[in-house]
Amino acid sequence: MKTMLIPVDFTATTENTIRFARDWADRFRYNRIILLKTFYDNVFDNIAVSAEYAPVSQDFRWQERKDSTEKLDNMADELSAKLGGGVAVLTAISETPLLRAINDTIREEEVDMVLLGSDNCQSSSNSFIAGNIISIAKISPVRVLVVPSDYVYRPVVDVLLPCDYRMMGNLAKLNDPKDSAMAKDVNLHVLNVDAKERYVNPDEDFKNLEAHLHSYLQNFKHDINYSNEKNIIDGIIKYTNVNDFQLIISLPGKHSFLYYLTNKSISEAICRNAKVPVMILK
Repeated sequence: MKTMLIPVDFTATTENTIRFARDWADRFRYNRIILLKTFYDNVFDNIAVSAEYAPVSQDFRWQERKDSTEKLDNMADELSAKLGGGVAVLTAISETPLLRAINDTIREEEVDMVLLGSDNCQSSSNSFIAGNIISIAKISPVRVLVVPSDYVYRPVVDVLLPCDYRMMGNLAKLNDPKDSAMAKDVNLHVLNVDAKERYVNPDEDFKNLEAHLHSYLQNFKHDINYSNEKNIIDGIIKYTNVNDFQLIISLPGKHSFLYYLTNKSISEAICRNAKVPVMILK
């Protein structure tokens, strides 16, 4: 049983994420979608933004929670109706902080993937979930799929896989039986950024690396491409700008979307990288 988890915050970004989830779940044969809302309060949540900073009344907080729960249920009902009954849509409510709530739900519900929406520079809905993408991606024990807030689902046909030849062992993660639907239909385009241009006149060691790569990806229709950019991320970005991909798969290592986000400006990295959905493997 394949289960997808979507943390929600009722912003336009979340709404777009759920629209995307509908098509993704249908395409890749998910059985369950869980919409998670946390009601965790910190000390500042009890202060009203007013001249007097008066405490928020318990009645107000109760009504706010009641309204949010109804919104969550309505969101689940609408998604379920559009899926036509082929996928079970569940709701989950937590009183714990967001990261703990996500990890607890992953463990208790045996979640396979967390789906997150990301705001971008052109349009921001001030999504609380989008503001915590990096933290969620770092702590999640399962793969994370990041979807730009303005991205409309397109059938996944061409997938970019940036690959560091020193980290090829991580390619085994692609051969999970639950990915059989993806392996059957997509074209996997491997990109290796090699400033030394060893691919121009490959020696025996380089040829062996390519042979290992083909072996790891034997279940996929795939090809190997190269870039001579000095900066790995620049090479990936330029390659995505001149080719049409519907998904980028991020492996651990220097080619990793997550690696870049945690080592550069987060806002810049999201804007530059998340023009199409990015799946971060674990």
